[in-house]
Amino acid sequence: MKPRRNYTFNSSLTPAIEGLIQEKRASGYMYNSNADVLKDLDTFCIEQGFISDTVTKDLSDAWAVQRQTEGISSRNIRVSNLRQVSKYLLSIGVESYMPKMLQSTETKVAHVFTAQERKEFFECLNKLDIKRKSRRLLEECRVLFRLYYCCGLRLSEPLWLTWDDIDYDSGRITILQSKGYKDRVVWVSSDIAEMIRKYHKYITTECPGEALVFPGTKNGKPVNEVTVRAYFQRTLAMTSYASIGNLPTIKSFRHTFVVDRLNAWMENGESIEDKLPYLSKYLGHNSIRESLYYYHQVSEAFKIIHNRDKTSNIVIPEVNENEE
Repeated sequence: MKPRRNYTFNSSLTPAIEGLIQEKRASGYMYNSNADVLKDLDTFCIEQGFISDTVTKDLSDAWAVQRQTEGISSRNIRVSNLRQVSKYLLSIGVESYMPKMLQSTETKVAHVFTAQERKEFFECLNKLDIKRKSRRLLEECRVLFRLYYCCGLRLSEPLWLTWDDIDYDSGRITILQSKGYKDRVVWVSSDIAEMIRKYHKYITTECPGEALVFPGTKNGKPVNEVTVRAYFQRTLAMTSYASIGNLPTIKSFRHTFVVDRLNAWMENGESIEDKLPYLSKYLGHNSIRESLYYYHQVSEAFKIIHNRDKTSNIVIPEVNENEE
């Protein structure tokens, strides 16, 4: 089970931030990623000299400025968390400025790996060489990236896996407390199960007694997302498509998994209506609509639909959800 991230807050907004987190967790939410943002807010208040114990318009305006290192959606997530602080203060009778809800105008078309791009990426990953002390992390990422594609996993989902969550004899992997704090089971093919079996022998030799499947450099914690992204970028830089306009991200593996699966069903003449509920469950989606969101935004994926209009009567909807 993922541990809760507990921070020490030091700004003038500390009582409000801590009260909000306690309230959310008392309601059953892990509130980890939100706590990360609130810690950033706490540091921001200190660095910018904000000393009010409530949310002010000046704080809201300064916090809402988009940073050079983030997209519009990330900026909006930060603002949304400040709104939660303000809502909490208002709920306990403290006057507070309510930040405006900002709309995203950023429309980014998801990158779906072609078969050749995917082949080249994993070939480069196999060739990637790191200093000896980082060899274990490289081996972990070689398995991780294959799980991202073959299982359509979200970035954080495999990182907190323990060996108790995996049964490679049956090919069963249990994902605990994923997005929306839901658990689910994913099944892997025999070749992926064999990959995990071999990796298990390696990692238990490197880290005897370790419960985590992908241990990091700090005891009791998995390899962190920053490290995983760094290995992805290093591998991507080795490929022939490293300078294309619409670069892939780790999430592109998940998009590619969905598109490849739907295309395969269509090519085989299988009923998409019958298959989609299972795909949505596998991906951890709340609805079929979320699964179709991936397929809708990738123009390359439509080549099969255009050739096989009679395969399915589904009209793929326009969706504005920020699904991860």
